[in-house]
Amino acid sequence: MNQKDQVITQLDMLEKCLVCKQELLKKIYQVTLNQEAILDTEPVSEEAFENTLSEKEELLKLLEQYDQGFENTFGRIREAVLADQKEYRARIETMQQLIKTLTDQGVRIQALEQKNKRKLDIYLDSRRQQIKTFNVSNRTVSNYYKSISGASKGEAYYMDKKR
Repeated sequence: MNQKDQVITQLDMLEKCLVCKQELLKKIYQVTLNQEAILDTEPVSEEAFENTLSEKEELLKLLEQYDQGFENTFGRIREAVLADQKEYRARIETMQQLIKTLTDQGVRIQALEQKNKRKLDIYLDSRRQQIKTFNVSNRTVSNYYKSISGASKGEAYYMDKKR
């Protein structure tokens, strides 16, 4: 196999990698939409949200592997492609269009992530306030019972002394 055939084969691999990344970003967007739906429900299912975080983490690891593979493969053929740009022009333009699509998808995901982050912050602030209120109420009740139990002993002691 000559160098030109190797470059064409690796360009095919790069295009396939970009298409796979596109599908992966669609899945990540869908998981992010699921997170938004979970945050919009009342009460928020923390377990379901945790599951989507785990799922997204796995998808992001896979996306990182695709990125590394793309970089490594392109690094091997970069010089050959740059040396003969006219030969590979159509392939380069196709990949540039795919990269543009990937960038657009990434921007949409980031926008939705920011929206979800604000919703999650509001939810967490609410939960913190509930916990704080619960702790204050719990302390108040505890102090009340301590004072009641302490007062009855003191009254009994006082009554015994009078006799």
